[in-house]
Amino acid sequence: KDVAKDILLLCRKLLLFEDEVHGSFLFRGLSIRNPKVGPSMTNEGRVSKAGISQLPDAVDVKNMFEEDPRSASAIAFLYAMGSTGSNSSTSQPTSELVLQISECFYDLLNEPLVDLAFQAVQTSSMMYDMNVVWASMEQAEESTKHTLFNQVVSDVEGWASNSGEYAYVALAALALAVDDDPQLWSFITKIQNTILGGSDNYLFASEDAMVLCVGMVAAKLSRTADARVSDLIDFIQLSLSDNSKACFGAFFGMGLMVKNLASRSELSGSNPSKVWRRRTIQRLLGIFMTEFDACLSESNSTVRELVDFLTMGESSDI
Repeated sequence: KDVAKDILLLCRKLLLFEDEVHGSFLFRGLSIRNPKVGPSMTNEGRVSKAGISQLPDAVDVKNMFEEDPRSASAIAFLYAMGSTGSNSSTSQPTSELVLQISECFYDLLNEPLVDLAFQAVQTSSMMYDMNVVWASMEQAEESTKHTLFNQVVSDVEGWASNSGEYAYVALAALALAVDDDPQLWSFITKIQNTILGGSDNYLFASEDAMVLCVGMVAAKLSRTADARVSDLIDFIQLSLSDNSKACFGAFFGMGLMVKNLASRSELSGSNPSKVWRRRTIQRLLGIFMTEFDACLSESNSTVRELVDFLTMGESSDI
């Protein structure tokens, strides 16, 4: 049990680090809604209002992007779309938002990404904007929301002609952004089928992008304890053993899964859904630790013990 508590503490600290780096949107404001996680997870120590006031506003960021369109300025422009104020993105028509994103999407990808941290920020900017797009769609009349969503899916798919496989990363991010409204599941299923059939349809030029999309799909399904998640984890785990170049997509996707599984509600209890979520988190952490051990100059017995505990221990231990 002490080992399990240490693992959960480590995961919590990693999530806090990601929250501080990329912003709470990635974790849906978990630090604000959960008072039990301690003072380090509150707004204490965040950038002051005076410091924020010195940053460029959304108009300045847009001008910088237009003057120097490259990956870094495109990322800044995508993040600026979520700024608050009279020109808040959620008050814009969804079609205008999608058009703005499409205009900078090619520039977002016009530089080779060799730095994994930069790749994570790039992917997070896509996720952020799909959250903004979904927030805009939620403002629409209920009678038009489904038609609007279908149009957005079609528009994003159309980006593939210029942006290739990363159009499907954006599509997976859109699926991840929407809520669990049963009336939208037909559209979500269509996105999932498109992505999961991508290897056969040659939609992806790299396995890493495909695995990233699969991880996002699995993260979406994990919110409802969907049985298909297990098969998708098998796919991701196999990609790690077959192709080291797929590591970013695999780890980023698994991180999203752990986040969704851990943040839905308390993990303790004998409810079948909670048991499934605990066991799935254990499995994902076991994969993480196995890959970490493989990176060491020689296998570490302590790490192997952790892996054995995670893969063989009872879920009630956590």
